[in-house]
Amino acid sequence: MDTSRAFRAFFHSAPGLTHLNNAGLSPINIEAEAIVRYWVQRYRAEGMFCNDAYLEGVDQARVQLAKFLDADPGSLAFFQSTANAISQIAFQLQLKAGQEVLMWDQEYGSNLYPWQEACKRSGATLVLAESADEMATPVEKLLKYVTDQTRVIAISWVQFQTGAITDLKALAEFARKRGIWTVIDAFQGIGVLPFSFRELGVDAVVGGAHKWMTSPVGVGYLCIKQDRVREFLPHNVGAYTFGTCEDPTDLTCTPKHDALRFEAGSKQVLEIIALGASAALIERCGIRSIQKTALDLSQDLAEGLRSLGYHVTASNGRKQTSPIVNFSPTEKSPLASHDEVVKTLVAHRVSYARRGPGIRLAPHAHNETADIQRVLKVLGHS
Repeated sequence: MDTSRAFRAFFHSAPGLTHLNNAGLSPINIEAEAIVRYWVQRYRAEGMFCNDAYLEGVDQARVQLAKFLDADPGSLAFFQSTANAISQIAFQLQLKAGQEVLMWDQEYGSNLYPWQEACKRSGATLVLAESADEMATPVEKLLKYVTDQTRVIAISWVQFQTGAITDLKALAEFARKRGIWTVIDAFQGIGVLPFSFRELGVDAVVGGAHKWMTSPVGVGYLCIKQDRVREFLPHNVGAYTFGTCEDPTDLTCTPKHDALRFEAGSKQVLEIIALGASAALIERCGIRSIQKTALDLSQDLAEGLRSLGYHVTASNGRKQTSPIVNFSPTEKSPLASHDEVVKTLVAHRVSYARRGPGIRLAPHAHNETADIQRVLKVLGHS
């Protein structure tokens, strides 16, 4: 069995559903489901008697995710959400009046709003770089907005509306020479596109569980360079900032020296351990095979939509470099309006999202050709 078929075998969908909004909420894989059930049963039966075991489970999940990201476990901190992870940096970086935070003009709210609010509170300036044609995000255009006052470049690797991609390696090389922070929201890429924190050289990456990682909702993470950890204080503070919940109170204690200082207290054990299991599953099945399957499916989807007369927003050109496909009706398409498209998708139980210029569909490697054929068929009827 090839690795893409092996990955698909770990998903059991309800009959009649077509999952094409994996950029929003993917079905979870059965290994993540199994480990959640395992820990719920242990909590129910053992309570405090499984305390040490669950802490070891969280440690293992940290190692699994760090390996998947190509990072050190000590550089990884878990949060309630991606927005919480971003807020840790945005509100504690001690921005100053006159400094600038540079972002694309199409960033998702969970990335945009923390930085916007941090700029308001500090007097710093939020600079929004204008996207290129078809909502493309070429790094060359972004870097034209950099000035001597740029303190942070905080962008998404893959944009949520159209799948537009920015070259992170080129960005990191440029920023590092100028002492500019690079904080990357990689939620829309990690799990379906190859990623190496070590090789890219960005300062910090944030992500989450419930999109391409096919894991339960409820956990985000921050992966940060060790030499950047001590440049700001923890945003939330608790027992785990300094040690563990078992340590005696000590008013002279200092925070931990690695990224774990940003985890204030008790964690979302079920979600974290499930994310670790999902990372291990994706690595075992092969991220490049998963990428190829997802991109092949999205390419077939995009070309099929074009052949039906729909407009596909081609942020990265006609060749799909992300599985996200954003399309709109035209005077030539069988369905004449966005509302008609939505009504049709809902009637045929196809998951989707209305985003930016049109309708977003996003196949993953657990999808198959029949899913693409089905949606093209229903969108081809007037």
